[in-house]
Amino acid sequence: MQKGFATLEIILVTIIIAVLVKIAVPNAAQLIDTVSLDYEQKRFYSELRYVQAMGRSNELLEKGMGNTKITITSEYKPEKPTLRIDTTKNYYQVFRSPESKKALREPHYLSNGMKIFSPENSITFDSDGKSNINSDSIILTSRLGNKKYIVFDSVGRIRGSLKDYDD
Repeated sequence: MQKGFATLEIILVTIIIAVLVKIAVPNAAQLIDTVSLDYEQKRFYSELRYVQAMGRSNELLEKGMGNTKITITSEYKPEKPTLRIDTTKNYYQVFRSPESKKALREPHYLSNGMKIFSPENSITFDSDGKSNINSDSIILTSRLGNKKYIVFDSVGRIRGSLKDYDD
């Protein structure tokens, strides 16, 4: 009986493993890139919807709807929650108002290699859910160059679907 492996058997197994790795690694990198880009798009969309909802609720309180009545004086300025974007450091954060230094949420730094492009440095919504965005979309780009868009309609509302658009 023969014990152990022959050199030829070890070389063949090594070649088979190398071929499988050569096929699997690029696909795994693309899959990881796609999944992280999807996550960042959905998280950013969620933050925008949060700011939009907070903007609507502040407007309701300002007009005295619900159980809370607020007396509006000439000095009263309603706060509009704002999502501030820093494209150089690739993070965003929700603040109480455009001028406020008090954050409502912790900053979120994008995954490694992701970039965000927004025409505005801060995004606010009015009581109708309309944003101050002058463009039609915010673009998230992955480290491999894939892009995802968060699209706004012509009056500044966030579109319900998060579609992938080709350039």
